[in-house]
Amino acid sequence: MKLEKNYLALSILTATLVGCGGDSDSSSKSIDDIAGVSCADNVCTISGQILEDITLTADKEWRLDGFVTIGAGNVELADAAAITAAKAAGVTMTVEPGVHIKSLNTGVLLVTRGSKLMAEGTAADPITFSSYQDEDFDGLGEWGGVVIQGFAPQYGQGDTGVCGDVCNIDGEGGDGIGKFGGNDNADNSGVIKYVRIAEAGRVAGPNNEINGLTLQGVGHGTVVDYVQVHNNLDDGIEWFGGTVNATHLVLTNNDDDDIDFDEGYMGNIQYALVVKDQTTAATPSGSNDPRGIEGNSDIPKETSDTHAVIANVTLVGGDINDGQPGIKLRGKVTTELAKVAVTGFTSGCLEVKDSQATDVSVQDVLCDETALKNDAPASGSITTITTGSMAFNANWAVTNSEAVDSGITADVTAVNNGSSFAFDPTTYIGAVDPAATTAWWSGWTIPNSLDGATSVNPAL
Repeated sequence: MKLEKNYLALSILTATLVGCGGDSDSSSKSIDDIAGVSCADNVCTISGQILEDITLTADKEWRLDGFVTIGAGNVELADAAAITAAKAAGVTMTVEPGVHIKSLNTGVLLVTRGSKLMAEGTAADPITFSSYQDEDFDGLGEWGGVVIQGFAPQYGQGDTGVCGDVCNIDGEGGDGIGKFGGNDNADNSGVIKYVRIAEAGRVAGPNNEINGLTLQGVGHGTVVDYVQVHNNLDDGIEWFGGTVNATHLVLTNNDDDDIDFDEGYMGNIQYALVVKDQTTAATPSGSNDPRGIEGNSDIPKETSDTHAVIANVTLVGGDINDGQPGIKLRGKVTTELAKVAVTGFTSGCLEVKDSQATDVSVQDVLCDETALKNDAPASGSITTITTGSMAFNANWAVTNSEAVDSGITADVTAVNNGSSFAFDPTTYIGAVDPAATTAWWSGWTIPNSLDGATSVNPAL
């Protein structure tokens, strides 16, 4: 393709200039001088492809118009030289604390391979992505979402193994998404910390959606910590392969699954609070089947390398989950669940589809509904799941005697994805320590986004 040839030439030229002392730093430029950015007074609109480093400052209002592509690493990369050139030509988008990026309904932010999103807010000044239409964050599918692509491995459908040294996987999300993947477990796509993503989600076709946060082949050099996805039309966060770990997730009112992983994802997740839509008789949009956690490696997508370890999670269902379990794991997917509380899902706590020898290990999981739905796993282990009534304190930690007195194991072993990730040792079930004076989600999450769950937790 002409585009691909032009890109490779540009990439190699950029790498050469840097090696010869060329200056790719755009910090001395006016923001108006960066191609793809236009400003009127203090409102700046970003559109098209950004091929220079850019900083979104807190003194301006920022908008996304159409498919905003950071870098050019989502095209076909033919060989190792092309990969090296793509990394050398990578672009960094830096977002300052407190910035609110308001997207038009056509907007999508795509950070391609070799480039970085440095979005590090603070508890006092989180970074927000939402629709431009209003300030109450109550929309659904009003813009696309945030997509991050990296050079970490993706494992092919049909158990065909890792894609190889030169990897070009078509990403979900429709036209414009392009390619992702590679063989670098430690690939670094930046920092996403104290970030809120609201009102997003786009369906490009069957099994072809943009989630609130889509992670395609993202490596464990990337930081994903203190992230909220609210009112998303599809999944809250979905991992397509990759090795990026994540902690401190708040996933609220999302129309499909909240934590979804597949295509050989190998990583660890600790501390996640999931609250489904608590509106009476809420129903999902289209063909969505909203669960709290879903792990996929089913025919024809079977990928036995998929392995996630998930600890300290609270899942609160609602009417929208009629007929769905809190957790569904299917196909050749290895999953270890520890210190998880599941309540309010009318079709049970955990459904395991065993047609391909699903391997599931459960440690200290508490449910208020039927423990297992349908099949038991053909291999692996299901330890005892405690069922019965449960209650939560103001920090969304389980407080009933079954959880407090059950001799909870402190340690959880992380999946070895090449990172140094280690789970915090905890002896409580759920997302937050019941002894904590302030919950880790307090103060930075979207105002009132947890209010609908007061029927489960009146202390809120």
